[in-house]
Amino acid sequence: MDKVELEPPFHHASFDSHSVGIDETNGRFAEVSLETCKQCGRRWLRYFWEHEAFPRSGRWYRGLIADEVVEKVSPATAVTILESLEWRFCGGSYFNSSGHKHSGPLVLD
Repeated sequence: MDKVELEPPFHHASFDSHSVGIDETNGRFAEVSLETCKQCGRRWLRYFWEHEAFPRSGRWYRGLIADEVVEKVSPATAVTILESLEWRFCGGSYFNSSGHKHSGPLVLD
């Protein structure tokens, strides 16, 4: 990809991804990962959750984080970090969207 991806839709091949773990809060079993843009080196925190028993429940959040925040990321801190950002992106079947800008609390439970 030749462009720096700061607007959805995001393409997974544009990022190096590292799994941080699973957030089991409230039985969510959400996937938490840190991603690095291959073009610009920016760091993203990604949170993906879906309830397999319910169609159209898949949702993801992706927020730019500073390098000093990276070491604080864990499955237990991911939601708090994402909600502390002024804005982030969200998308998935729950939102019927390939991604849009979002602020405020995450829609999870």
